[in-house]
Amino acid sequence: MTHAPIDVLLVGAGMHVSGRGTNGYGTVLPAVVQAHRDGLVGRVLVAVTSAASIQAVHEKMAGLNSLLATTAAFEGFPRGGQNPLAYQDALAALGKRGCVIIVVPDGLHFPTAQAAIERGYPVMVTKPLTPTLAEAQELVRLAGERDVYGVVDFHKRWDLPNLKLREAVETGRLGKPLFSVVEYSQRRVIPEKIFRSWVEQANSFQYLAVHYVDILIFALGVIPRRAMAVGQYGYLKGRSINTYDSVQALIEWDIPGSDVPFLSTFLTHWVDPNTTSALSYQSLKVFGTAGRFESDQRDRGLHMVTEADGIEVINPYFTQMYPSPQGSCREYKGYGIDSIRAFLEDARGLLDGEITPGELESLRPTFRQALRSTAVVEAVNQSLRSKSEWVPVRAAE
Repeated sequence: MTHAPIDVLLVGAGMHVSGRGTNGYGTVLPAVVQAHRDGLVGRVLVAVTSAASIQAVHEKMAGLNSLLATTAAFEGFPRGGQNPLAYQDALAALGKRGCVIIVVPDGLHFPTAQAAIERGYPVMVTKPLTPTLAEAQELVRLAGERDVYGVVDFHKRWDLPNLKLREAVETGRLGKPLFSVVEYSQRRVIPEKIFRSWVEQANSFQYLAVHYVDILIFALGVIPRRAMAVGQYGYLKGRSINTYDSVQALIEWDIPGSDVPFLSTFLTHWVDPNTTSALSYQSLKVFGTAGRFESDQRDRGLHMVTEADGIEVINPYFTQMYPSPQGSCREYKGYGIDSIRAFLEDARGLLDGEITPGELESLRPTFRQALRSTAVVEAVNQSLRSKSEWVPVRAAE
């Protein structure tokens, strides 16, 4: 069967979309450009808040086309000046065979996703779905009313070690899970420069740890019960940035069918030196009555040392560009690309009537599946505001 291409609106054009603030090209834009090359995507629209940002995306697109031997182009909104609601004009221009990928600051997830749902478009939102459970529940309600597909870009579900964890749990090789430890940190350039305009409305748990909250839910099937968190100020506040350097959190979970609680410890911060060998340091350890699982998700065994860039520890499995086996062109591969590609293919299937949102519910990190991770984020934030008291995680159904 031959499928007509679908159109894509990207709302936001920051680091994850286009590599803004870095020498790279991000993840979302390379995935969309390759989907355009393959005939999956037709028109590409980009909505940001200023014409200056549109020009920056044009420069990134030109670089990608040169590297990938592609000819993709996009329509930018706003056409000139500044307009924080330019995404509304872009939605009006998208057309019937469209879908929407939203990568904007956390506090803007709800209104942009709501606008896309109200127009009936399949929509992907970067994590977390929203900072509050009430907003997430409202998006689930709206999507259900209109039979619209909504999914969160929890791309770590496509990472092979995390799938191996799920397999080990499902087969019982770890026994009864007892506790886990997550360590996740990033360079200080993230809060100081790249996310400076909105970082005071977020923290390192909400932005980083939510990925692994979702992985514990996905791989272990655990249900959050309560949360406690401690935040530490220091480096960032000394630079007039009012957010925590570090957040540590304990989450207590129930495991269906077990009377033994599961406890997870999250150690997060975003003040690593900018000279670290990788943008992110992250590891996951899970301990059970019959085994242990340990995954260093930064050091995948690929190291490079050059005069230009010094020592680099490269994760070849997230989003990396490679020559094709024939050497005639280049392409991006990795679980970051896989997540975006899966959404685009699902959106085409939905628009072609080959699949329904209900059929995807158990297969993807949908809005409904994201309710529990959102509830955990909300409880952690409440604990930070209430002097590290234990806070019940609200029922997320």
